[in-house]
Amino acid sequence: MVLLYSLSMKLKVNNCISLKLGLLLILSFNALGIFSAEVKRQKKVNAQAFHLCELAVQVASEKNYETAIIYLKRALEIEPKFATALFNLGSIYRAKHKYNDAYFAYQQLLQINPADHEARLEKVLTLISLKDFLNAEKELEKTPKTEKRYNFVSEQLQKAQKTKEPDEPKKDQQIPPILKASKGLYSANSLNFNTPTGIASDNNENIYIANFSTNVIEKVSKAGERQIIIQGDLISGPSDIIYDAQKKSLLIANYKSGNITSLDLESKKAKILINNLQKPYALFLKSDRKLYISEQGRQAVSIIDISNY
Repeated sequence: MVLLYSLSMKLKVNNCISLKLGLLLILSFNALGIFSAEVKRQKKVNAQAFHLCELAVQVASEKNYETAIIYLKRALEIEPKFATALFNLGSIYRAKHKYNDAYFAYQQLLQINPADHEARLEKVLTLISLKDFLNAEKELEKTPKTEKRYNFVSEQLQKAQKTKEPDEPKKDQQIPPILKASKGLYSANSLNFNTPTGIASDNNENIYIANFSTNVIEKVSKAGERQIIIQGDLISGPSDIIYDAQKKSLLIANYKSGNITSLDLESKKAKILINNLQKPYALFLKSDRKLYISEQGRQAVSIIDISNY
């Protein structure tokens, strides 16, 4: 069931469906794809910062929040006043119940743009979680009552004030955060990605991206530099990519050629690890060295021990 969910989410991303996720204490996942007016008015955003924010939205939609945080922090190092990245960072921290971190993200955003009332409402919800009802009231008073979510947030504050302990989502019922997609802030054509499908991260915070259409695997370094690390005959329609920490290598699912390529990141040597697969789509590597491969051509999941490869 986990694999099926993962595939479903990946197809949504690949079909360019903008995602806006919600941690509203009682609201569930929704795909609104709405931008605030303040974000729309941003005229120039550094290309690399924009790119990292877009990747953060994608991986956060798959609940990979730690990688999303890495992307967003790197984007903010490049573009410190990138409001969308700050909003997303605060939302992810809220999803992880790191309310102090979320508070400071929203606080920094509001210092840049005090008129971002959507961010202010998120700040109020964060203060409710911190049980700081007095400051939550003060922030709510700064928000126009005409804001779409004003009534909802006001109700949450009143409810929390009437109880000794504010309601918290149960660990097994956590709801993803609201994320603002940054699409439209910068020309996507200048990023030169071609159907990005798989994405992975190594222990040094480097990011690896598989480009399905051009048979290319790219590396985005911790400093934000991009580099093609492999392309050619051994890469054919890469649909997924994972990092093998034990071998310090990448495992790449080639959808078109029906095999798995292994790329040693130190020697830069690549080889076909597993052959004779039928449209391998997604990969998952367990600690016992069992590699799970979803094969769309056979409508099955293969399990292969790669301990001795």
